[in-house]
Amino acid sequence: MRMSHLAAAALVALLPVGAAQSSVDATVPSSPIKGWPAVAGLSGADVLELARSLPATTEGDAGQPWCDDAAAVQASLDGDFDERLVMARGDGTQLWGSDLMGTWTVVLARTDRTNCIIASGIGYQDGANPAAFYAKVGLAG
Repeated sequence: MRMSHLAAAALVALLPVGAAQSSVDATVPSSPIKGWPAVAGLSGADVLELARSLPATTEGDAGQPWCDDAAAVQASLDGDFDERLVMARGDGTQLWGSDLMGTWTVVLARTDRTNCIIASGIGYQDGANPAAFYAKVGLAG
């Protein structure tokens, strides 16, 4: 079930943020980023490259980023977290955020109509600089 996968992923141990956190805009509260054991120690760019080849699965594995049909991922972000698309970049990544819940998610929108969750966290508010969230997960630029 999609909700149980996202809920389980949200309970995964938090990884240290590392150098990327120091470059975060002051408008973004310092907050932990959710990580997965399968990508521990990888840079944001490495997780992005890994997600480009992960299989889509409705069951998911809390040990790695969740990839599923784009509509299913978007429905979960909207329905479970009240997140809306904030920004889409040319590299295929999207920032989703919820002022109501204070959550944010970086998603890879692949050309095969699969979306993969790259990173997520808390501390989002409307009007925050999207680039700060990308910097926070090591995807600046």
